[in-house]
Amino acid sequence: MTGAYDSEVDARRAGGALVVAPRGDLDLESAPAVQATLDQREPSDSRVVLDLRAVEFLDTSGLRLIVRCAEQARRDGFSFEVVRGSRHVQRIFAIAGLDSGEIAFVDDLTDVDG
Repeated sequence: MTGAYDSEVDARRAGGALVVAPRGDLDLESAPAVQATLDQREPSDSRVVLDLRAVEFLDTSGLRLIVRCAEQARRDGFSFEVVRGSRHVQRIFAIAGLDSGEIAFVDDLTDVDG
């Protein structure tokens, strides 16, 4: 999906995981498309991985989406991990106090890609 701010979201399945990779902004405008892609999780997907490496901007709408996904994963019994974004994106998590355990962060997709 492409929006006014050149945001896109890609998805693929690998190693039993649904990998969702937004590019550009993860904000009020693009969050619904990212959520719709995350909602494509199938029962056979034991993991959902949100790859933030290509996200350039993250606002509170993006944070809310990520927190809701983490809560849903705990409730529904699947793993939810976030591949760390840029220093600027990770700073938003730190400012919001979400960098100390509520969200499972990973450095890359090595264990997903095999």
